[in-house]
Amino acid sequence: MLGKIKYGKIGLKNISICNRLFELKNIRLQTTKPCEANITHIQKVENSDVVTASNNEIIQDVLSPLRIAPIILNKDPVVLPFDEVPGPKSLKYLANFRQYISDVGVQITAGMLTIGVNAGSLWYRKKPFRNFSSLFEEYGPVVRFVSPIGGDIVLINRPDHIQKVYNMEGDHPVRSALDSLEKYRAEHRSHVYGGIYAIHGPEWTRRRSVMDIPLQSAITQHVDGICESCDKFTQKIYNMRNYQDEVTKDLVKELNKWSFDCIGLIIFSKKFEILDKELIYSQCDMSWLYHSLAMASDAIAKCESGMRLWKLFPTPAWYSLVKYCDSLDNLIGKHILEVEQSIALSDEKDKFKDGYHLIGSMLLGEDKMSVEDIATVLMDMLLIGVNTITSAVAFTLYFIAKHQRVQRLLYKEIENITPEINIDKITDLKKSTPYLQACIKETLRLAPPIPLLTRILPRNIVLDSYNIPRGTLIMMSIQDAALKEINYDDATKFYPERWLNENTEYHHDFGSISFGYGVRKCLGQNIAEIVTTLLIIKVLQKYKLEYHYGDIEPTRNFISKPNKPLKIRFIDRV
Repeated sequence: MLGKIKYGKIGLKNISICNRLFELKNIRLQTTKPCEANITHIQKVENSDVVTASNNEIIQDVLSPLRIAPIILNKDPVVLPFDEVPGPKSLKYLANFRQYISDVGVQITAGMLTIGVNAGSLWYRKKPFRNFSSLFEEYGPVVRFVSPIGGDIVLINRPDHIQKVYNMEGDHPVRSALDSLEKYRAEHRSHVYGGIYAIHGPEWTRRRSVMDIPLQSAITQHVDGICESCDKFTQKIYNMRNYQDEVTKDLVKELNKWSFDCIGLIIFSKKFEILDKELIYSQCDMSWLYHSLAMASDAIAKCESGMRLWKLFPTPAWYSLVKYCDSLDNLIGKHILEVEQSIALSDEKDKFKDGYHLIGSMLLGEDKMSVEDIATVLMDMLLIGVNTITSAVAFTLYFIAKHQRVQRLLYKEIENITPEINIDKITDLKKSTPYLQACIKETLRLAPPIPLLTRILPRNIVLDSYNIPRGTLIMMSIQDAALKEINYDDATKFYPERWLNENTEYHHDFGSISFGYGVRKCLGQNIAEIVTTLLIIKVLQKYKLEYHYGDIEPTRNFISKPNKPLKIRFIDRV
């Protein structure tokens, strides 16, 4: 009996050891996959002390090497091929047959299909054809347009994607040129030099360096003339108003005349005074220069949109472009020859190099430019500069008139600025008007004069996991980027204070880049900001602005314009 009791104690002790080993094995099994657990050696029955496996087997199983579960690492980044970039499928289908279509057929078919596909895809949403936002809503942040002719186009609107494109452009970026203007110069003027807007590479860098410093100096030399043009504009507003204090005539056209007078003064060092003229005379060079500029701008806008049939045969828009660009080129060349003759007859040639005469600085610089090249550069400056400044000022006045709170704060800032602004004060003018600069910047965010910026990729790039090959035309919709809530709080609201907040961590640097970025940034940014600042100060010191009609939106042309008449009330300040 004692033996049995002893054996019983030993048996209980073995059972206790087995239970402990059983617990250790459970711990080990919990660290492995369920499918790897093997519990055939041990069976533990609830409320039972019976052990069916031997101690040796349990110990051997517990002390065996642990099974190591594989660790799943993050997947490598997947780069999708270019063909996977989403976009209108109809264009992709047509691209498969591009080699079977004749040149004429391709041009006509491609133009009609491009318009039809885009209009059809947007029509059921009741959105305008120019609204790229719906394309991004359907296809994502990277949209590919398969061109049946030439290279494909990729449309983007995310600030980080835009930044990535700019960061890879290098010292000599390439952007798409105005095809119609480039063809005109090659076929009708036999110009090897394509102009400051069209040329690329080291040649562009060299040409820009010739005119950069003289251009910036010219504005300080002509402050008095620019202020005089601003005063004439405010006086003309007074004479044009009706009994409701509204301007009955086309206000944008009057702003265009004022802009032409300012840019003409900076470029030619002459007072054109087009703002005072109501009729156009072909016998007057200054008057006909402005008329030719307006007609050429309209013709270029028509040629650069639509089906571009002018590439196949002359169209009315193409005839108009050739006619008025010829007129522009001749009149500008005439002014250049006059300056060249004045330099030859003058004993003090240094006075033409101080920035007062922009043309003289370009003629006498170390890297002397020919008359034809200077004419091409100045034509680009007039075509782009006059129209973009007009657009920026028109929308700035509209937003100020619409938002009375902003106008009250703005007037409080500028009411004590003296009307006489000399050369010394012009350099500090922007620093002394921070709220006005914020209003201008907010206007350019909501209604950039050039809503689409372009670049041609110098090498492959990955955007949103898609591999975009070199040579692809990238169209950056900066207006869509600026209107995204993910980029700006209350993105569609006119709120200048967002630019005065020192905490700009929520503002992406590439969310609003109306003047571009990098080495090909707008050459006339400083000029545009100063002349706009001067006019807004002059207008608000004399008038209170009001707007009582429907919302005005920018068009999606090459250079945007208000899509409705700008019926602003100019009420005299007492």
